[in-house]
Parts: sequence; structure tokens; C-alpha cells
Amino acid sequence: MPRATVIVPVYNYAKHLRKTLQAIRDQTYKDFELIVVDDGSADSSPKVAKQLADTVLINEKNSGPAVTRNKGIDAAKGEIIVFTDSDCVPENDWLENMVKRFEDRSIDAVMGNTKIHKSTILGDSISALGFPGGANAGFERLWKVDENGFTDHITSCNFASRKQTFRRYGVFDESFPLAGGEDSEIGYRWAKKGVKLKYAIEALVYHEPRTSFISFWKWMVYRGRSNYHFKRKVGDVSGFIKLRAWSSWNIIKQNILDPKIILIVPLIFLSFVLQQIGYMIESRKR
Repeated sequence: MPRATVIVPVYNYAKHLRKTLQAIRDQTYKDFELIVVDDGSADSSPKVAKQLADTVLINEKNSGPAVTRNKGIDAAKGEIIVFTDSDCVPENDWLENMVKRFEDRSIDAVMGNTKIHKSTILGDSISALGFPGGANAGFERLWKVDENGFTDHITSCNFASRKQTFRRYGVFDESFPLAGGEDSEIGYRWAKKGVKLKYAIEALVYHEPRTSFISFWKWMVYRGRSNYHFKRKVGDVSGFIKLRAWSSWNIIKQNILDPKIILIVPLIFLSFVLQQIGYMIESRKR
């Protein structure tokens, strides 16, 4: 059996999927299977997936990222299960760097590093905010990483776990209907159970940049809607609010001498406002 299984969920993203899958096929580490789980796409995503993946699973209807990833986990034959997303492109040694971390038997899961290529002035300012996975702010400036390199946060666009860790501590919570929050929730839940999650800065994927104000606006509102479901599951989120304040200050300090600071600071504050709007929208729906 392959030692690793790479799982890529996709929903209506055929335009980028081929680039993602080809980058996975070009990895220096070869002992893996590639599973794509299509979440009821209306575009040609399944067709693209069948050209490059070993296995393509298709949801009959759009069911959300938690259901989609869990379906991949159920089908996986590898000892190590690795996730990335259809809007990401891994470096060619990404999988090798992920898998070698598990040579330490005390490590249950690994969180990788995410960066965003340079784009426009606005796009680079958005990337500096640190989403997803730390982005160009740096993972360790958004989430706590201790002196031994352990963290308690999971971002599913670049994440790996032993299959037995899922069996022992639980899979993604399928009550999350939106993309976002379900990865933070599993990290929060696993951390409380003592799961050892190591941050691997060398395991790098590149996420597509967001380059328009409209895309940023929609994205932040959507994150706010996801935050509603996260709070519904975990209850007290005061610690996460403090973490967000700490990370925002880190971003400001990092960019204080950069001319883009005149865009970055307003974007930070606007992100708070838009996420609150999204939260209220979702709470009224429910």
C-alpha cells in the first residue's frame, strides 16, 4: 500500500485544478496515491480529476468541505493522509517534507507552510493579512508555535495526519455547512485531547492571490459566516479573539516600514467589520 494518500477536495474549480494535480504528480516523493473528492461540481472538475488522480470520488450533491474530506479519509489506503486544496500549488518537495516529519513516532499530525506569490499592490496587501495558513504574514505570527515547533491550529489547505489519529481522535465535524471553521474546530478538539501537531515550515504550498476588493469583501463576509458555526461548536471564543488581536499587531509590526501599510491597516480593521457582518447574517439565517 502507498505510505501516503494525498486528498484534494474540489468544488467548481476546474480552471485551477489541473495545475494543482500536476504539481502533486511532480513531487520528489513518489510513494503515494492521489484522491480527488468532487463536492457536486457543475463544471468540468471531475473530468480534469480523472485525467490525473488515482481515484475520483463524487458527491451526488454539494455537501461541504468536512463531508468531502471525510469521504477521502474513508477511501485512503495510506498510513499518512495529506491535504491540500484545488487553489493551491505545492512545491515539488512538499510531500517529501511532510512525510519525513512522521519518522518521529511521537508526532500525530503536521501543519505545513502557506505562501502567496506577488501580484498587485492590493493583492499583496491582502496576502499580508495572513490568510490562509499564515500566508505572507507567516504562520507563527498568526498562531502560537512553541519553542519545540508544536502548534494547535490546523489549516486544511496544507495539513497531514496519521490515519490512526483520525481513527483515535475523530474526523472533520460534518455539521459545518460552509468552507471554513471545520479545520479550526478539529485542531481545537485535537489539541484538547493531547494530539501532537508539528509545524513544518519547509513543507510549502502556494495559494492563489486575491487581487480585487470585491473578492476580499466577499471572502471576509464568508469567513464571518463560518465563524458563527465555529462559535456554535466550541462555545467560548475569547481566547481566539485575543489571538486575533495579537496576530493583527504582529502584522502591523512586520509591515510598519512597508509603504503598503497604508492599505494593510485599513484592511485589518475592515476584515473585523466584515466578519461581524457575516456572523450576523448567518445567525439570523439559523
